[in-house]
Amino acid sequence: MKLYSSLSFKSKLLLFALCISLIPIVTITAVYYFTARSALKNQILEKLTAIAESKMLYVEQMMERKIIRVEDFSADGFIRKRFERIIHKEDSSVQSKVIRLNKYLSENKLPLYGHLLAIILVDKQGKVVSTTHKELINMNISDQEVFKQGMKKDYNEAYISQPQYFSPLHVNCIVASTPIVSEYSKEKIGLIINVYNLVSLNKTTTDYTGMGETGELYLVNRDKIMITKSRFIDDTPFKQIVDIEPVRRILDRNEEMIGIYHDYMNASVVGISRYMPEYGLILLVETHTTEAFAPLRALSITAVALLVVGTALVTLVGISFATLTSEPIKNLTKAAKKISDGGFGYKVRIQRGDEIGILADSFNTMSRELAKFIANLKRSERELLRHSTELKRSNEELQHFAYVASHDLQEPLRMISSYLQLIERRYKSKLDADAEEFITYAVDGANRLQTMINGLLEYSRVDSRGKSFELVDCETLFERALLNLEVTIKENNATITHDTLPTVMADSSQLLQVFQNLISNAIKFHGTAPPRIHISARRNENEWTFSVHDNGIGIEPEYTKQLFNIFKRLHGREYPGIGLGLSICKKIINRHDGRIWLESETGKGSTFYFTIPVHGT
Repeated sequence: MKLYSSLSFKSKLLLFALCISLIPIVTITAVYYFTARSALKNQILEKLTAIAESKMLYVEQMMERKIIRVEDFSADGFIRKRFERIIHKEDSSVQSKVIRLNKYLSENKLPLYGHLLAIILVDKQGKVVSTTHKELINMNISDQEVFKQGMKKDYNEAYISQPQYFSPLHVNCIVASTPIVSEYSKEKIGLIINVYNLVSLNKTTTDYTGMGETGELYLVNRDKIMITKSRFIDDTPFKQIVDIEPVRRILDRNEEMIGIYHDYMNASVVGISRYMPEYGLILLVETHTTEAFAPLRALSITAVALLVVGTALVTLVGISFATLTSEPIKNLTKAAKKISDGGFGYKVRIQRGDEIGILADSFNTMSRELAKFIANLKRSERELLRHSTELKRSNEELQHFAYVASHDLQEPLRMISSYLQLIERRYKSKLDADAEEFITYAVDGANRLQTMINGLLEYSRVDSRGKSFELVDCETLFERALLNLEVTIKENNATITHDTLPTVMADSSQLLQVFQNLISNAIKFHGTAPPRIHISARRNENEWTFSVHDNGIGIEPEYTKQLFNIFKRLHGREYPGIGLGLSICKKIINRHDGRIWLESETGKGSTFYFTIPVHGT
């Protein structure tokens, strides 16, 4: 925000033009790009899904055909009869029967299916009785899974393995087995095993028609081993480990996957997985993302090119717009600076019919009026300064006069009072009652005049003898005021309470005098009930407002303003004083740049308010 505020108006206009133009362009381009990317991804996934479904169907049909083939062989009458005679050894020509059965299997059965590697007949103990491979005769294969699982099946049920290494023949293959039952007793008498090569599987998975340069499909078994050929690596069947996300999902959670992941070469691919649990096979169909999303690169280049061209055009238009708009404002700014430097009446020259032209005309009018106003203001300032100087001199003379008058009147007044008292003592017995009364009045008048002169002297010293301001804790001042008035408080049985009082910048002696005068007044002018006085303070923006509330006799509202006049008294002689305390309070508060006023009602008490500025303002 600070950087933006420091930019010139022209730069801000240019930035604004770029923002309102580029944001929609960038937004539309981004939305179009990601929408196209999503559509392309869906298209690719749909294509891969179709390929995967087609290939999985082919594999399942192929495995089903292998099962049907072995079941068909087990039902062959010739095979069943010869096999049963051989294992029961019904005559002495067993060897010749084995040879004939081997020949039958090799010539009549093996050629029927091009991917059939071997046919093996074993008895219930796992001993090879007849086969298309003579080296297997009499070999015991009871430890082979194909034998164990096959013997568990019923007639017309078959077991088929996932692609595996078959040790008796030392080949990678698929083996299928089904029981051979007696033609007479219908009991299991052995097992027929068909051994199939993986050519058909590899042929299926190496057909990359429609899959581009990086498309690939392959089969993985439950041990995470690739069992078909890789498009990119030689000699992978039964050697390449495929521990990737879609394989783990199927084996751990039985969950197929479609999306983007890393393949067994750690390349980023778009792929799909399909699971054939009955055969223990996982089919993966993939294509590299670089090829899959290649059309997006061209789209990206086009979008970037359009963005660059659009930015350049917008920038040129923005610069032109910013220059045309900001130049007259720049001229107005220069003119305003000239005026701020004192060049009142300066005229800006902008000839335009739009709002800026109107602003320029208004500025010129303002400049003329301002020049006139400043000239008048300077004349008024000179007059004000002259009057202020005269007033200051007059106040100083008046203050000096009050001080001198009050000070110089002290001596003759004391002489008058002293001689009157001397006459009263010496000639008291020689004077009549009227003369004594007159002398008493004269002495009393002299004493009151002495008191008034002292008060006037104190009043004049508020400004002349005031101390410099400092931070003053009003709580401490309040406690000192109570201590000074302790005797008066006790004599009048007064109760004085207060809220928390602040710290202010003030003359501590004078502020103490304000507290004492206001509290003393509240005690003095109480009614029949004992005085109850409460002092509080609250902050209002840049000043503290203090209040002194009492339950005294109160004052009529029309007299509240007169109360602060010097020597103004609203009550008779029954209340002592000369009417100067509140005048001194007002003069002290004025010296502190504050205000003082009174809110009161006869018989309901009074509240004196005064303000002191918050220190530091």
